[in-house]
Amino acid sequence: MTRRTRLAALVVALVAVSWMMVGTQPSSTTLAGDPLSDAKAKQQQLENTLATQRAQLATLRSTATRLANALAVATANLASVTAHYQVVSDQVDQVTQQVSEVKAQLETLNTQIAELDAQLKQVADEISVQTAELEQRQALLQDHLRTAYEQSQTSLLEVLLSARSLDDATSQVGYLLAVSDQDQALASEIRSIRAQLAIKQQELTDGRVALADARVEATAQQSQLSEQQAELTTLQKQLAVLKKQWEQQKAAQEAKLNASLNSQASLKSQIAQVQAAANAQAALVKQLQAEQAAASLVGPGGFSWPEYPTTITQYYGPTTFYMEPSYNGYAHFHTGLDMARGCGTPIKAAANGVVAASGQPLYPYDRAYGVIINHGGGLQTWYWHMLARVIVHPGQAVSRGQVIGYEGATGFATGCHLHFAVNVNGAWRNPLAYLP
Repeated sequence: MTRRTRLAALVVALVAVSWMMVGTQPSSTTLAGDPLSDAKAKQQQLENTLATQRAQLATLRSTATRLANALAVATANLASVTAHYQVVSDQVDQVTQQVSEVKAQLETLNTQIAELDAQLKQVADEISVQTAELEQRQALLQDHLRTAYEQSQTSLLEVLLSARSLDDATSQVGYLLAVSDQDQALASEIRSIRAQLAIKQQELTDGRVALADARVEATAQQSQLSEQQAELTTLQKQLAVLKKQWEQQKAAQEAKLNASLNSQASLKSQIAQVQAAANAQAALVKQLQAEQAAASLVGPGGFSWPEYPTTITQYYGPTTFYMEPSYNGYAHFHTGLDMARGCGTPIKAAANGVVAASGQPLYPYDRAYGVIINHGGGLQTWYWHMLARVIVHPGQAVSRGQVIGYEGATGFATGCHLHFAVNVNGAWRNPLAYLP
């Protein structure tokens, strides 16, 4: 019971999707006594069209191959024209880069020379100042030493005896001793100044050597710069001449290349269009084959009438009568054949098949009771507006002429009748094309 319930739910879902296609304008179906012959004729016609399209595609692809080869030649010629110009252009770029580097190096070197020259002048000025200071210190020390020597000729005893008091004697002796300490400090300062002068003299000597070397390097760099600038001028003149030639040749080659590209694009578009048409035709052939297979399953004589004799109350096709709501927004096309014999008339299966759905398959969108039978190959028959009495169930096999329900007026119906419809792979077909 559970398995049958799940199967019924699945079938109802599939049926709901198929019913939503009811509002789609079906292709008109010509009334014919032999649907199989019509399908075969259409199929043969489409297969002939496909053969023509395949030949056209083969021709287009052959042309595309030749065009691709011409495009490759045009591209190679353009590269050849560009090659020589590009070599000279690269040389000019390289020399220009070298000139820029030499200019930068020379500028840096000249800056260093200027800085070193300024530093050496500052050192020379410092040496001059310290030399004058040293001379002053040396003269002062000489004066002190001379005074000390003159004072050393008088003994300390004489200083004590000649002093008016002991305090005066002590002050004079202390003065003599203090002068001696100042002379020692002055001598130490003179030694320090001489040492500093020696260091700065060495710095000055070394700096002048470095300055001379830098000026020699600057002269060499300037000479190299002049040579490279001359080379650059020559290359630029050559490049100007080559550029004119290159532009003329490039324009001609690009015109050829663009013409080839445009032809190739046009050819690709043609191939795509033919391929799309071929795909559409192949899909139609497949559909017709499916319809042919489905129709062949019905057997000799096609379908039998689900009610017979009967009265047709509404034919398949466009109508001004408002039908049941369409879920695709189209509600003025009658998708089946309405027939009536009276409420409770038995309704019979039109051909052998398996019940796909029964009861109220489209509930709640449509409360009508009905039965859907699969006949294989995508072919279905629909029996609608039955009495609310279910006598067949999903999955049940039925045979032609077997009673599957009774005429009623359930759902969107204004009176008792049977809505009989034929659906092939989701498309509605005129039931009269399948009935004897």
